[in-house]
This record gives sequence, C-alpha cells and structure tokens, in this order.
Amino acid sequence: MLIAALVAGCNSSGLGGLKPGQGGQEANVDPVLGSKVVQGTCPPIILRDGTSYFRKYARGGEDDPSKILYQAAIADTTRQCSVTGDQMTIQVLAAGRAAAGPAGKSGPVKMPIRVAVVEKGTNKVLYSELTQFETTLPDGTPTTQFLFNDPNVNIPISASRSVRIFIGFDEGPYDRG
Repeated sequence: MLIAALVAGCNSSGLGGLKPGQGGQEANVDPVLGSKVVQGTCPPIILRDGTSYFRKYARGGEDDPSKILYQAAIADTTRQCSVTGDQMTIQVLAAGRAAAGPAGKSGPVKMPIRVAVVEKGTNKVLYSELTQFETTLPDGTPTTQFLFNDPNVNIPISASRSVRIFIGFDEGPYDRG
C-alpha cells in the first residue's frame, strides 16, 4: 500500500497521480512539510541507457553468467516536488526487482544507486549522491521487489525548469559529481 501511494504521487512514467498546481490553480500544501506540492515545474527523471541493470559477480567471475551472485533491474521511476521559499525539494523514487543468480543465495544484497540533477546545456551538476542501497533476498525464492527513495534532493527553484534528474545503477566512485 505504501509503495502504491508513493508511486502514485507524481511520476515521469505515466502511472497517473496527483496533478496539483495545473491550469493556474494554487498548488496543494503538503500537511507534513507545510510546503507547496508542485508538478508543473517538477523536473523529469531520466534513466540513462546501461544504468537500469546491475549484476554482481563472484570474485574473478566477471562476465561469466554462471558466476552471477545477484542481479537487479529498475523498472519504474517517479518523483514528487515541493517548494519552500526559493528551494525545491524533490523526492526521487525507483522501483525494481532483485534476484539471486546461479552463484547466489538468499540474504542481504547491496546495489549502488546514483541520483544526479544536471543542468541542461551546461551539464553542471547541482546534486549527485551515490547510495549503497540494501535489500534482502528472502529464503526459498530468492527474488524480491525493492523501492529506493531519496527524499533529500534540493535545488534552487530558479533551476527547476532547466535541469534533468538522472537515476540508475552506478558502480562508483562515490565522490564523482
């Protein structure tokens, strides 16, 4: 139920959802944050080619399908924007699946997920965060769904119409901008 509520909020993939602030109407106010929820200026999310899949191999087994410990895929993305003063806060979400490979088993798995906000034209990075996201592959059928959430993406409201949000798997390094 929580996943459905979060994904239905506002999105870039046609899932349907809230449409506050459209048609010149006043934006809704988030009762928890006390800030305006906006859609018209909420930047789009882009999943770059090659970043929607991730595979972790056993040591020394790179590119050997029989040595895959686990693999994951991002299936959908969404975001919700709110404005307080001159700042826009963007909650970025990604939903996906993770599964054990032939050399894998149930238990915790880590996936490197990066969220970056980049200015169009200049490619100036306004935000970049690489997170080692952890989920657990259950016993029995070692496959699971996951929901990644970065609620702390903050950019100046003046940049909101000229940026793109990128999300995807990224094996590093952590300090890359």
